[in-house]
Amino acid sequence: MNLTERVRAIGPGRLLGLLIVLLVLAVGGYAIAFWTTGGDPVSPRAPYTLFQIHQGEPLDIIAARLQERGVIRNPLFFRLYADVSHSAADVQAGTYLVSGRETAAALLQEFVEGKVATRKLTVPEGFTVSDIAFRLQAEHFASAQTFVAVARDFANPFLKMGADVRYRLEGYAFPTTYELPYGASAREIADIMFAELQRQFTPAMRTLAAQEDLTPNQVLTLASIVEKEAPNNQQRAKIAAVFLNRLKKGMKLQSDPTISYAMGRHLTYVSLADEKYPSPYNTYYVTGLPPGPICNPGLPSIEAVLHPADVTYLFFYSLPNGSVIYSNTYNQQLAAERAHP
Repeated sequence: MNLTERVRAIGPGRLLGLLIVLLVLAVGGYAIAFWTTGGDPVSPRAPYTLFQIHQGEPLDIIAARLQERGVIRNPLFFRLYADVSHSAADVQAGTYLVSGRETAAALLQEFVEGKVATRKLTVPEGFTVSDIAFRLQAEHFASAQTFVAVARDFANPFLKMGADVRYRLEGYAFPTTYELPYGASAREIADIMFAELQRQFTPAMRTLAAQEDLTPNQVLTLASIVEKEAPNNQQRAKIAAVFLNRLKKGMKLQSDPTISYAMGRHLTYVSLADEKYPSPYNTYYVTGLPPGPICNPGLPSIEAVLHPADVTYLFFYSLPNGSVIYSNTYNQQLAAERAHP
């Protein structure tokens, strides 16, 4: 019996049923293969690449771009999996480090959690806004000019500042090592640094400052001077006490680093003419604190201002070896300087 005769023997009804069964098996097999392999990694050796998701970008377009970049196997699977897992609306914009080594499910989870690609940036204690700006440019985060412009006009809700403040971000870009998102703007970087300062300057510290009749800006301003003056951590609390004692007596702080900041350049030697430089930041020229910080102080300097040493010193003289001579009178200070020229 040939094939035609066999088909006639089966009959039209049974033949249709058989075709339906075969079709169901074929579709089911495809569906199983689709669902079990559609989200598999493309290759265990696939390269890593940066991939940007734009704000409000449809998931269909994201999936298509991922396939074009060789990151996922099947854009339809990616879209359906997002629907089934109810995560389509939770994908966050940003720049991600992706690879075809990951499953579609793992990749989608990274997008939902916002695990954007980051780069490290270290801001040392005592860095100024200008120092940060040049490092950002040198390490290709943002242009120095753009960051300086952001720092100058930074909207600082932490305090109220006067018009004579040079950079509203100065003292508020907390020094630490950051994991900055790829593609972050100068403003976003400034916001991240300011947010870290707010986290480090705790409510308990603000309460302590208020008990000492100090505003947060005064604490950070004095801490910035301590940061520049103290040769090591062991001297910070005593140097902070010296400046606080001088403030209480209405004496000028006479801190050399404030002249450097006022003049916009580092001075290895401060002359009598420098001491007369007319600037609100020059503490030889004005009485009291400058209008704002002269650098970004670290936590040890901030803590030193909030917990100064219990001493009555009004003067100090730093030696090249890192030790400091403290004095209660100006004559004692002059004697120390003559003994250690």
